[in-house]
Amino acid sequence: MKWAWIDQVIKNGLLTCYYQLIVDREEKIYAYEILSRFKKEDGTLIYPNIIFEAAKTRGRLYELDRLCRLTAIRYATHLNGKKAFINFIPMSIYSPEFCLQSTTRLSSQLGVDPSQLVFKVVETEKVDDLEHLKSILTYYGDGGFRYALDDVGEGYSTIEMLEAIKPHYMKLDMKFVQGISENKNKQHIAKQFLQKSKEIGSIPLAEGVEFSEDFERLKQVGIKLFQDYLFGKPSPRPKY
Repeated sequence: MKWAWIDQVIKNGLLTCYYQLIVDREEKIYAYEILSRFKKEDGTLIYPNIIFEAAKTRGRLYELDRLCRLTAIRYATHLNGKKAFINFIPMSIYSPEFCLQSTTRLSSQLGVDPSQLVFKVVETEKVDDLEHLKSILTYYGDGGFRYALDDVGEGYSTIEMLEAIKPHYMKLDMKFVQGISENKNKQHIAKQFLQKSKEIGSIPLAEGVEFSEDFERLKQVGIKLFQDYLFGKPSPRPKY
């Protein structure tokens, strides 16, 4: 069977995590995004898009998402209290009370303050059940956790989602970040993004920052947090 190897990845926990810096306007470390990296039993690496396609095809998306989430929480214990951004796929969670109790239990066992963990909604454009997403984020919020919305940009559906869930953090889509220093339209979108973040009480974060010119322009616009290769590539160990 084409995707059978995914069963062993999940069963044997064949993944590790890398840390990617999130910095403030002075380039001081604010948080880390914890990124999952996968490998087959023979040690060869598996790209994230391949592994999640395999898990979805095999009906193992929930188990894979849970494995990534719990592993990331363990890695968060090495951050000396810095916030950890952890990805999760809403479509894999069918019942927050049942699916997410392991998250709450593990963070408690490890002594991780819930407010240190920021769960980031990925595949935002594929969320077609807003009420279900709200129930998941309400569960996280009631537990003291934080949550973020990924790839925020233009479009009514995104604005509607922001109004409905009011994330603690919202990440400006990198396609509006890269080249912003010379693109008036991207600058306009970034200003709208910032205004919306103020309206809903969310902290704005720009991802995909690779050039100092874009970093400077984003600071001029008023963005507070920044992420990507300009500040360092993902690393197997956090920088203090």
